[in-house]
Amino acid sequence: MGDDDAGRALDGVRVLDLTHQVAGPSATLMLAFLGAEVVKVIAPGSRDSYDATPFYLNNASKKSVELNLKSESGLATAKALAAKADIFVENFSPGVIDRLGLAYGTLREINPRLIYAQVKGFAEDSPYRDFPCFDPIAQGFSGGSSITGEPGGLPMKPGPDVGDTGTGMLLAQAILAALYQRERTGEGQRVQVAMTDQVATFMRIHYGFPIDRRMDTPRFGNGPPFLVPTAPSDIYPCPPFGPSDYVHIHCGNDRQWARMAGLIGREDMITDERYATMAARGEHQAEVDAVVRDWAKTLSKMDAMRALGDAGVPAGALRSTTEVLGDPDLRERGIFVTVDDPGRGPVTIPGYPVRMSASPPRVAAPPQPGADTERVLRDWLGDSR
Repeated sequence: MGDDDAGRALDGVRVLDLTHQVAGPSATLMLAFLGAEVVKVIAPGSRDSYDATPFYLNNASKKSVELNLKSESGLATAKALAAKADIFVENFSPGVIDRLGLAYGTLREINPRLIYAQVKGFAEDSPYRDFPCFDPIAQGFSGGSSITGEPGGLPMKPGPDVGDTGTGMLLAQAILAALYQRERTGEGQRVQVAMTDQVATFMRIHYGFPIDRRMDTPRFGNGPPFLVPTAPSDIYPCPPFGPSDYVHIHCGNDRQWARMAGLIGREDMITDERYATMAARGEHQAEVDAVVRDWAKTLSKMDAMRALGDAGVPAGALRSTTEVLGDPDLRERGIFVTVDDPGRGPVTIPGYPVRMSASPPRVAAPPQPGADTERVLRDWLGDSR
């Protein structure tokens, strides 16, 4: 997790990063974790953007070059860097990258091996291509919000930024595939992904309702998105009954229910025809939930999770962001990493969750604005413009 670059999967790969907000930077963040040299282009005087938390959390392990892309010299330098890059990533509003003079056709002429990657809210050939888009817009337009929330209640935006970070993850995957293909063909290519398209495909299993039942997928709350309801599959309050003091329990088959019934001392519910099968428990959900709720309120959420897990029942304590960030196990395993930032001091940030036996991820503090300009121009271009 240190600064030593030896032995990482993307050692020697150069990325020119013209992204902002979350979706684009999360893609280049993954490449940086994997060892690529990601150079983030920042406009002069953009300190405010750096100080914003979203910037900080999405730009670890990168370098920073300050360039005015609207000036002749800045544009010339950007083109020179693109000529030396393996990957170019941008997520400006539609049309901006063309007006800047950095369109795909232009850079391909300069560097035919370049993988030119773009994130947009709506696809280039969509009727909504010029519309602005952020994570909640993508989640709503593409169905994510329609299936989130309490049954019969209002639609809700899903909490995780599936539209932003999810799209960035998918783009990083496609970039790596293009990089691998280039090894065979010697040619780069253009890679495009729209947030709205990604969210629409991210909900793969939820299309069972319109496909099989010719109906909208309903909102399930904390229940399972099954065509046939079952129980227990919900969150159950635990002492001391604070905002996040719940355990989520999901018995996904009859064997798991038998284990749970035995654990809570209700062996009679294993053979009782009202509770013996998943479908039957779905029909008597209120009764099953009442029994489980009475048991859960006698244990803390972590004790309930441990008891159920030891018994072979799927269960998880609901944890707040503070609890997750402070988890010593996640820190010890490098899922969260403490970096020393010159402006903020020691800060714990999310790292890279995939484990690769021959290429440990690189997690370092985000760059200070423009801090690497001289070094990058010297290393990439052989000068100090």
